[in-house]
Amino acid sequence: MKTIILILKNWGIYKDWKQIRKGKKIINQRKGAGYYLPVGLLFVKLIGRKEEWEMESGKIALVELVGYTTFRDPDDMIEESLWHQRGYKGEKPFKEMTFEEYLSMFN
Repeated sequence: MKTIILILKNWGIYKDWKQIRKGKKIINQRKGAGYYLPVGLLFVKLIGRKEEWEMESGKIALVELVGYTTFRDPDDMIEESLWHQRGYKGEKPFKEMTFEEYLSMFN
């Protein structure tokens, strides 16, 4: 009963968690303009690129590039990029967490 109440109170987070458990890469991080990625290089696959970001909390987030848009001039400057956060370094991945564990990341 307690779990059902948690799900109903946090319906949006629950839907995201279910998608992550199914292996889908939801967009849970966005990065704005003003940086470069190697867009024009041959044989460089950007979608799926994995990075580690240091967060203000001191944790290191494990993220994967899902999509991006670039400016027209210069055409290699990113306008916006969309990332899927998989978890934190040294901790259980989001995909393996129970809903209660995943929900605790937001509190």
